[in-house]
Amino acid sequence: MPKKLITILFASLLVLSLVLSACAPPPAPVEEPAVEVPAVEESIAEVEEEEQVSGITIQFWHVYGADDPRGVHINALVDEFNATNEYGITVESLDQGRYDDLEDKVNAGIQSGDLPNIAQAYSSALINWHTVDAMVDLNQFVSDTEYGLTEDELADIYPAVLEVGVTPAGLRIAWPLSQSVNSNVYNYTWAQELGFDSPPTTPEEFKEQICAAAEANATDDDPETDSGKGYVYAPKASTFFSYMSAFGGDVINEDGTGYDFNTPETKAIIMYINDLRDNGCAYTIESYANPEQANRLALVTTSSTSGHKYYVGAFDEAGNEDEWGFLPFLGPDGGVGSVTWIQTLGVMKSNPEQELASWLFIKFLTSAENQATWIRASGYLPTHFSTAEMVVDYVDTVPQYQAALGIAALDLAAEPEAFPAWNSVRRAFEDTLAMLYTAVDEAEVEAMLVELNITAAELVAEIE
Repeated sequence: MPKKLITILFASLLVLSLVLSACAPPPAPVEEPAVEVPAVEESIAEVEEEEQVSGITIQFWHVYGADDPRGVHINALVDEFNATNEYGITVESLDQGRYDDLEDKVNAGIQSGDLPNIAQAYSSALINWHTVDAMVDLNQFVSDTEYGLTEDELADIYPAVLEVGVTPAGLRIAWPLSQSVNSNVYNYTWAQELGFDSPPTTPEEFKEQICAAAEANATDDDPETDSGKGYVYAPKASTFFSYMSAFGGDVINEDGTGYDFNTPETKAIIMYINDLRDNGCAYTIESYANPEQANRLALVTTSSTSGHKYYVGAFDEAGNEDEWGFLPFLGPDGGVGSVTWIQTLGVMKSNPEQELASWLFIKFLTSAENQATWIRASGYLPTHFSTAEMVVDYVDTVPQYQAALGIAALDLAAEPEAFPAWNSVRRAFEDTLAMLYTAVDEAEVEAMLVELNITAAELVAEIE
């Protein structure tokens, strides 16, 4: 086995050990699902459901083009369902461009009536469409005695994933297709040259290593590295919520009616980041950080695990054979975490037959077995514990993927998008994060967070 593969696999095992020590969910299904689904005593249809959905055609709008390997695979799964489902359901697979393009078309369709049966969108968009009564509550299908999922099948889904798309009232507006996680990208080779035999496991060790990298860039004889420091910090919501996952906090207020950003955990995170800035160990850039990583302008950067191929390309372009991989975010008292992005599907209101047919396709598409083939094409992470056992061959060819699976198995956070106002609040929050990175002390941080809370409350009240 090549030395590079051995090193990365060893590092992946270290990440997995870190994950397990942080009480990651077990790899086998547990007895109870993480999110309670209302029980249904009888099947949702009182007549022959098979006759109801027989011969029905439904439209599935998604964001994967025909020239995209993900689009090729989605279409193959659609073809398989059309050829094998016992109900004679036909699914029309229609690429709608990017997420923004699809959302614009659905927004227009809500006015015109030209809507799909199934829409792929992030749960924040699905929840917004729910506010205009366009979305189906999937609880009726999930818990159905004939067409739903068993307790074991529900327990096989990562808990954080199962919670996404559930409104404060308990309605289930979204269903998970796959996920990616926000991760630290770490250069093992350079860290070893700097004298560190293993990745950091605490915020203090993280600071020590990135500051050593910053010092190395400042004192070497290569002018090309003078602009580099140890850590490219991205003042984005995804970065903050990854730290929040590790620091053990939340931004939902105590009564569950809105947001509270002015918390001890938020202030601790901001003060920690600004301390890295003050020590000359962190800096920000406007673009993606994979070139900085590949050219040793930073020991650590941040990326979605789905950005793996872009890091591979950056290292290849730089002619850099350093070993690198994914790590979780670190918090006090052994905390580790990250934030997950979940690609979700929603069923739009039409009639009972089409809605049931839509659920039957979603159930097929998102099964653990079909995910095992989907993630090979997409590079995404599964939403089921059992899928990891089905992709051992893929993991062997992409060593960093093993560490990514370990991070996904953590009790991850998701962005708090259950309120329709989240998209607007998120924009305000990211504007504030950029300003918080310039704050000189904790008093200034708190003043900004107080103002953010006022803005968030106004947005929630305006859009509810």
